[in-house]
Amino acid sequence: MKNLRRKILIVEDDESIRYLLEQNLAFEGYEVLVAEDGEIGLKRAETDHPDLVLLDLMLPKMSGMEVCKRLRSTGNDVPIIMLTAKGQPIDKVIGLKTGADDYLTKPFDIMELSARIEALFRRAGKVTDYELSYQLRDLSIDFKAHSIQIGEKMIEMTKMESKLLRYFIHHEGKILSRETIMEEVWGHDYLLSTRTIDTHVTHLRKKIERNPSEPKHIITVHRVGYKFTK
Repeated sequence: MKNLRRKILIVEDDESIRYLLEQNLAFEGYEVLVAEDGEIGLKRAETDHPDLVLLDLMLPKMSGMEVCKRLRSTGNDVPIIMLTAKGQPIDKVIGLKTGADDYLTKPFDIMELSARIEALFRRAGKVTDYELSYQLRDLSIDFKAHSIQIGEKMIEMTKMESKLLRYFIHHEGKILSRETIMEEVWGHDYLLSTRTIDTHVTHLRKKIERNPSEPKHIITVHRVGYKFTK
């Protein structure tokens, strides 16, 4: 069985959907945990340390968005796929801004869900396999705390800026297209355009480059993407 060590928490109040997900994911070789409301789901996410959470949006006692917000507010970066019966674009925007990594609208194909799960694990693996800290010139980068320290000064990064910088460092010297970066760092987020990458790069340059207008580390490769050099 593959992925035997991966632990997935399903937070879903619909018993039939919860059972279907549990059976299919167990068949795929995952260790499966379940919760039928938001409060239980939050507790299990905090105490059982799952590798990924499937989180229904509309839950008793505590909504999926509130669960997601609570987890992110404590620094918990577990990958979260938000599940909902609603299809309005605004729900997707709110869910992703709350901290979800992906979004899937019911009814969905179980094969698509499996693909989304595997993609998130690949992305998480690429990030977590690298060091938790990195020294760049006089900058001490702490990926766990999403921060950069230079002397006594502390500069905060957003979670996505931290992921992007880590991805660049992990692929030092390689030319990375915007499309590749989008797929590997952001994954299945169809609201984003490649301009989002450019915006994040601009913010990162202001934090790590001595002269952001003449970058020495995150180099633009014309009409292609970017390359990181130390």
